[in-house]
Amino acid sequence: MKKNEIEQVLLSYLKKGVPALNKVKKIPMDKSLVELGYLDSFGIIDTVSFIENKWKIKIEDDELTKEKFGSLNKMIDLINLKLNK
Repeated sequence: MKKNEIEQVLLSYLKKGVPALNKVKKIPMDKSLVELGYLDSFGIIDTVSFIENKWKIKIEDDELTKEKFGSLNKMIDLINLKLNK
């Protein structure tokens, strides 16, 4: 799966769960959705569950950091990395 396909699936999922994202003209791909107020801790857990089920991968606890999971682009890169292992 290509990175842009991962991006489309992930964005579609997040827009369903976070209606406020539908009102944003350009969703910030390199900023923290937690810091911007779009996701809380439950939203992160929900998103991780979706990613793990959708792509049959495991997101480890130590990967749930701002450095590895802190923005949409970082989430997409992590999914892509795990799919290509």
